[in-house]
Amino acid sequence: MKLINDYIKYIPASNDPLSADVFFIEGDKCTYIFDVGNNEQSLAEISKIDKDKVIILSHFHRDHIGNIEKLSYKELYLGSTTYEKVGQGSVVRDSVTINDGVRIDIMHCPSPHAKGSLIATVNNEYTFIGDLYYTKPDFDKNLAHMMLLALEKIDTKYFVISHEPKDNIIEKQGLLYKLIEYFK
Repeated sequence: MKLINDYIKYIPASNDPLSADVFFIEGDKCTYIFDVGNNEQSLAEISKIDKDKVIILSHFHRDHIGNIEKLSYKELYLGSTTYEKVGQGSVVRDSVTINDGVRIDIMHCPSPHAKGSLIATVNNEYTFIGDLYYTKPDFDKNLAHMMLLALEKIDTKYFVISHEPKDNIIEKQGLLYKLIEYFK
């Protein structure tokens, strides 16, 4: 388990089996979990949490949602395409704001990586974007442009991406610059 600050920690991604980073945000009453991964370590850590669990799934790829069927939780937030795969939870169409000692803003974000992606901003400082950073070479340019516009509007200092072993926290402007260059 790695620490980001005194109320955010995470389990790094793994390759065997493929599993995304799993982020834990400590609120006063609940623990908020951004993606649940697809490996035993993530499942074990999530299962031993004593507080109520609120889960936010970034998108429907197995490495981000694989453990969801094995977990109990108070609330589940997901995008419409992820809902089609999971079959339960609250679909986020407009943004959702949670205040529980931390402020979490959950919103839909256009993504050329996966339809129906969600992102979550914590205390206007860290925005968890899942795999928005990763895009296939044959990406939809219009969708990429819409994603960049949405990310530019977010009031945050850092974007936090999944699957980066060394530097998964990137300053907002630095990440936007990299994405603009990639999408040219």
